[in-house]
Amino acid sequence: MELSTASWLLAKTLSLSYFIAFLSLLPQVLGLFGREGLLSIDHFLNILDKEMRAERFFHLPSVFWLGSSDMTLKAVCFIGMTAASLSFLGFSQSIMLAICFVCYLSFVSCGQVFLSYQWDSLLLEFGFLGLFFAPLEWEWLPLGTHLVQPLIYFLALFLLFKLMFLSGVAKLVSKDTTWRNFTALNFHYWTQPLPTPLAYFASKLPPAIQKISVAMMFVIELVFPFLIWYPGPWQTAAVIGFVGLQVLIAATGNYGFFNLITLGLSLSVLPDSTWGFKIGWVEKEMIAWWATLIPLMVVGPSSVFWIYKSLFEKSKVMDFLLPWMRALYPFRISNPYGLFAIMTRTRPEIVMEGSDDEVNWKEYQFNHKVTSLKKMPTVVAPHQPRLDWQMWFAALETFNDNLWLQNLVTRIFQKSQDVLALLGENPFPQSPPKFIRFLRYEYEFSKWDELRENRQWWKRKLVGPYGPLFERDDFSEEETP
Repeated sequence: MELSTASWLLAKTLSLSYFIAFLSLLPQVLGLFGREGLLSIDHFLNILDKEMRAERFFHLPSVFWLGSSDMTLKAVCFIGMTAASLSFLGFSQSIMLAICFVCYLSFVSCGQVFLSYQWDSLLLEFGFLGLFFAPLEWEWLPLGTHLVQPLIYFLALFLLFKLMFLSGVAKLVSKDTTWRNFTALNFHYWTQPLPTPLAYFASKLPPAIQKISVAMMFVIELVFPFLIWYPGPWQTAAVIGFVGLQVLIAATGNYGFFNLITLGLSLSVLPDSTWGFKIGWVEKEMIAWWATLIPLMVVGPSSVFWIYKSLFEKSKVMDFLLPWMRALYPFRISNPYGLFAIMTRTRPEIVMEGSDDEVNWKEYQFNHKVTSLKKMPTVVAPHQPRLDWQMWFAALETFNDNLWLQNLVTRIFQKSQDVLALLGENPFPQSPPKFIRFLRYEYEFSKWDELRENRQWWKRKLVGPYGPLFERDDFSEEETP
């Protein structure tokens, strides 16, 4: 079976995904992780340095142990982008992908809630396999790559199988009734973190179509993963299903680079004979066959473990692998998956307001998070605005579960330009307000006539306060959260 096209797709998808991930992180990195950011990596590592001994280097593998200044954070983003670009162009691919892996793992290890999404783990798991796509040597193959060893190719397909199959299994074993009665999409389009404008219109589809869509999704996630192992029409049908599902997800929601990785993995299923051509920029030279045993022994058992545990959560048959799973966890090279296992049926949103007199309040606007009722949902993927995303998760929990919000207030009072750059409209451009509060609202899409007549995309109702009232005088200028 000729795999030149599949090899090229795998290598270039990984390189492009790394580039987008670092490019997306770059304008946010100081606001999120800088010394005046929301969750300062420098502050975080200083705490761990005092509380942990040498094992801290294993539990949080990161180049930032060598230095975590603001300049270093931005430099690592630039290094990652450069390495990803060189890998895409065909310059010493394995070396460049190794640099990307180390740089991105460094951020994920220290990024806390802002880098804890499933596609961050997916990129690192895919990235680990990418270390074995080509020989580890200095070379120049313009826009090219090497032919992937069959065993590495199998592991890439198995990653796709695990991703898709576990996404379906998670929805079933969660016992969420909206998945079991096929009504989940009645809620999904308007309750997801960052919907697109098309999601508004998709939410208005008849209930029968929504149920059929859920049924088709289950077929794609639970049945089609098995078809990728059967070359021919069934395999092609599976790829068409995967691609169609990802296109629809991307059209109605902003999920960073998740769709790009999944599309690349899906298209790489097809051999050259199915495509009807093969890409000529692929060298026949492969890595040594014995080197392929490394990823097999590392991620093979752990992937089986995650599949088994997803199907039989209470079983202890494979618990003998738990020490191995704990050893792998810091490197994020073998992960469980299962997006939207529990479907949210309401859309709570946190609205942040400031005031100078506790009477007249002004709302802080975000670039992409829902706040203004008349702001059309944005299309921002593959960029991921991580503060906007995390605000969605925070609204589903209590303030005490999200104490980083107090850091947000602190940085606003301190006029941190890096943090203010993460926001949209600042209603207090001259000086910070004297008071800040959070309110919780329930949002939902507006009705047709409200959009048509008033250009109002959303409607909302106040639920109540979210967290305490913050007063600027209680925060010193030098305070570090």
